[in-house]
Amino acid sequence: MGSADDMILLAEIAEVGSFTAAGVRLGMPKSTISQRIAQLEERLGLRLLNRSTRHVSLTGSGQVYLEHCRRVRAEVAAANMAMSNLREQPIGTLKITCPEVTATYFMPGFLRGFTERFPRIAIELIATNRHLDIIREGIDFAFRVGSASGGDLIIRRISAIKRVLVASPTYLEAAEPIAAPKDLVRHRCLLHDAQPEWVFSNGDTQVALRPTAVAATDSMGFLLQSALSDGGIALLPAYVCQPSIAVGRLIALLPTWMAPSYEMSLIFPNRKNQSSAQVAFRSYVNTCSFAGFSGSSGPEPTGY
Repeated sequence: MGSADDMILLAEIAEVGSFTAAGVRLGMPKSTISQRIAQLEERLGLRLLNRSTRHVSLTGSGQVYLEHCRRVRAEVAAANMAMSNLREQPIGTLKITCPEVTATYFMPGFLRGFTERFPRIAIELIATNRHLDIIREGIDFAFRVGSASGGDLIIRRISAIKRVLVASPTYLEAAEPIAAPKDLVRHRCLLHDAQPEWVFSNGDTQVALRPTAVAATDSMGFLLQSALSDGGIALLPAYVCQPSIAVGRLIALLPTWMAPSYEMSLIFPNRKNQSSAQVAFRSYVNTCSFAGFSGSSGPEPTGY
């Protein structure tokens, strides 16, 4: 297989049309270029260039290979630019939006790790359950739950979000036993406005029910605090309720019945010339584990 350097070399030759011109552009002897292309063709087992005394042209195989070479060259250039930006101590302000519950129970530690690594970058965090217009509002990055789309946006899946049915020990001691999802209709249920229906599956069996809400809200934080205050049963994201489960303040119910997971995505504009702060944030996200969202026992995000 050809190395990335040789693929970049072929892309340069194809643009200028000769070994001599490519040598001038790259500062390499013509003989070296010719030898490296010959070695590349030998490794691939295909002829990539038709050669004449003054000009070279691509063969059919070379034309196919060129498309891959151009992509490799673009990725290498982007990687070098990213590293250059990081070396220059990124500076600026990033405008980030996320749901209210993510801002409260995930972002403090996550962003602390980022700002400790890049102290010259300031964060403006907008905590809202509304889907803001990223382009119009000048948003750099948006963390969103559920389906995401946008023609001029880059969408990167972060993690599945596991959901857990929970109640406090005090509530459960005074309430009827819960052995199956159907038992929930006789209990005080705390509902999120976006989740009026609870769906659970156990193997091939699926159950959907609409419990009567003793309280309904658009705030996951309110549901958590209500469950902790013995107010009833709530269906919460794992990363929100797991700390309370770990210390016994909440109990996970119906462990063999799974609620469907949601998807967390990172969305940002498809800009060719990103600022050093934007490049730094993307690099930071790439180093982080988001296992807490899926309820996995993996490492916490950097900074925790």
